[in-house]
Amino acid sequence: MKPHALRYALLTYRLDQIWLPLGFWALFVILCLFLPEKLTTVARGYLGFVVPLMGGILAAYAVLDDPALELRFAAPVLASRTLLERLGTILFFQLISAWAFQGFCWLMGENLAVLGGGWWGVQLAWLVPTLALMALGITGALLAAQPMGGALLVGVLWFFQLILRGWLASHAVGRYFLVFMRAAYPELPWLAANEISVAVWTALLLVGAWALLQRQERYL
Repeated sequence: MKPHALRYALLTYRLDQIWLPLGFWALFVILCLFLPEKLTTVARGYLGFVVPLMGGILAAYAVLDDPALELRFAAPVLASRTLLERLGTILFFQLISAWAFQGFCWLMGENLAVLGGGWWGVQLAWLVPTLALMALGITGALLAAQPMGGALLVGVLWFFQLILRGWLASHAVGRYFLVFMRAAYPELPWLAANEISVAVWTALLLVGAWALLQRQERYL
């Protein structure tokens, strides 16, 4: 991402969209300090569930919650570039949050091996669901022509999958749509198939977001 794109994104984002993820990071760090015996559970919850939720909500506001939206659409900027810049900025901050938390866990003596797959497995535990909910958030926002629509869609799916994760993980079809599979059930034999499936429909959602963003007059 070009430096000017990151600078523009930072200038146009509302402060609460930056402080909210930071606040959750601090909250879970405090929980780990007060509950060291539950560090693995708390870390799994933060990386596998909270980071994706924050990414999805922020993605819903990534494009349409821009005070200079009309001027941006008037400029000769490709829809793909807009998506890449805005979603890339959000993913960058989620990556920093996830890595900083992993560094804290390492200092506390926890290597998060419970997520399986070594270091890469830990990254997949937050990256796969984060990308999926980001794609859902931006696509939902563009489809509804308002950020709140995308954020609501992310929240509903997140809550639904969190509550019914056991049923989804064992269902013949649902197992391919559970975004929290590695965080919740890394031992299941169809984990790899699940992550491939989630990656595929995430890519399809991003294609849908790109197609919707072509019709810029809907959002002005």
